[in-house]
Amino acid sequence: MSRRRLVLVLGIAVLVALVFVPFLVGLLADWWWFREIGYQVIFTRQLVTQLLLFLVAGSVAGGVLYLNLRAAQRGLVPDGPVVRLGSTAPRLELTFILRRLSLPAAVVAGVLAGLAGTGAWDLVLWALHRTPFGITDPIFSRDIGFYIFALPALSVGLGILTSLTVLCLLLVVPIYWLRGDIIVRPRLLRLEYSAGLHLAMLMAALLGLTALRLWLVDTPELLYSTTGPLVGASYTDLHARLPALRLSAIFAVAAAVVILVGALRGRLALYALSAVGGYLLVAALGRGIVPQVIQQLVVAPTELTREAPYLRYHIAATRAAWGLDSVETRELKGEA
Repeated sequence: MSRRRLVLVLGIAVLVALVFVPFLVGLLADWWWFREIGYQVIFTRQLVTQLLLFLVAGSVAGGVLYLNLRAAQRGLVPDGPVVRLGSTAPRLELTFILRRLSLPAAVVAGVLAGLAGTGAWDLVLWALHRTPFGITDPIFSRDIGFYIFALPALSVGLGILTSLTVLCLLLVVPIYWLRGDIIVRPRLLRLEYSAGLHLAMLMAALLGLTALRLWLVDTPELLYSTTGPLVGASYTDLHARLPALRLSAIFAVAAAVVILVGALRGRLALYALSAVGGYLLVAALGRGIVPQVIQQLVVAPTELTREAPYLRYHIAATRAAWGLDSVETRELKGEA
């Protein structure tokens, strides 16, 4: 082994030691401490959950990204774009370089997604081992345990899937452009049929995930709203924002269907622009402008009357949370 290679290997070994040795020392100390107090099962369950989340999240993210990159680079590209690093350097086909980078990029994305997934180990365990409270909220009639244990995990899961879909879109669009499958000229946008179908499926998946988030996450999170005088769903939330969220979710699904139909008919650009524009218009009106108008013109002049039922819900929940709902009230007459 040459001296230069030996120095490189030793440098990498030192770097690895500096990173992993403190981590392993801390891990061993934590294990001894949990074992000493008889709670080693908690420690091992956390580690096992983090490892499984790393493998699952990393595999799903890396696999989905790799499949999308390979699908976008299928087939040969005649007269593809080339680059030259120097005047005497050979010409390199850019599409060939991107094809070779698909696997490393997917692996890096998978590792990053796995590391991000391990941070949600507590949310996953809460959702898997959730316990019902035996009390339902007066708005959606769900057990309170859903909001404490299941809703955070559901929100994080949909957020990760949405981010993965957006990443796939951001990567495949320039690839298709470099390959000549997307041609952008003044007053002209042409997409090759298979490229348009691929992009349509990704956009439809993004809109489908948006609909799920609106219906399953944003709707129950209205109970955490601060629109009214106290924390909780207010008159505006239930009479304006709630219908708008459900209507937006329906429009998101409809927009996804329209985009797929447009891709099948070879007119993705026109259909996608109309579908996304219609969804954004409904979302802006229903979730932005209309609630503000109702709050200012309907609720504000008679706020106490409008918010009275929801104030009673808030007071009842507060009394139950502090155990004040079971207090016995009796009159004191001053007798011994």
